Amino acid sequence: MSEDTTIAPPSTGNAVVDRALAEVADLSEVDLAEHHERLSAAQDVLTGVLESSRNAVQTPIPGVLRPRTQEQHG
Repeated sequence: MSEDTTIAPPSTGNAVVDRALAEVADLSEVDLAEHHERLSAAQDVLTGVLESSRNAVQTPIPGVLRPRTQEQHG
């Protein structure tokens, strides 16, 4: 009898993030040639989510430069 070692991806509550994580959760089940494409796509999605979330941050995060807004250009 074989034991199922599949691990479910974490659920973050953000559907976009959860779909990206699901795409890389089963890398051991897909051909090695697909790994880079899947990881790269997931990284693009996660980077996009992170970038868009930074726009909503009100207080500066030390070490993170924020782009200037139109209002700041004066």
